[in-house]
Amino acid sequence: MSYTVRFVENPEDMAKCHEGVNDEQIVRFKVFSDEQGYDRSVEVDEIDPECLHWVAVDQNGQGVGTLRLYKYSATVGKVGRVAVLLNTRGSGLGRLLMEAMEKWVIENTQFEKLALSSQVPRAGFYEKFGYVRQGEEYPDEGQPHIYMEKTLVRKEQQPDE
Repeated sequence: MSYTVRFVENPEDMAKCHEGVNDEQIVRFKVFSDEQGYDRSVEVDEIDPECLHWVAVDQNGQGVGTLRLYKYSATVGKVGRVAVLLNTRGSGLGRLLMEAMEKWVIENTQFEKLALSSQVPRAGFYEKFGYVRQGEEYPDEGQPHIYMEKTLVRKEQQPDE
């Protein structure tokens, strides 16, 4: 199956991230609440409207993955709510989402780093993209998490070959 990842610029795409018309479109609720047991009331938080969002859709236009990004500081963007539906995991969809977001960040922001708070069992996924664990594990909504960071490299920063 093929997937398309796009920057969310309209209410229809936002609905596929977390406010869908039906449960098939509610990626974040299905992953974080239904599957992992997080309370739905904390899933869409006060910073959600300020975040930039990406959505992955399947061939039928159904939302199957999402993530968000917000300005954590002047030089750091924080990635969050990375979610891929269970039946699409292992397909490379998470990689496509991360790559699309990072490309956009490099082309459209002055962020020097990206940060995230990973569930500990999923930290290896982010390490594949160059994120490095920082500090100690800590509980978040009852699950162990670890803060991770990645220094961004722009083309002008890459050494000549």
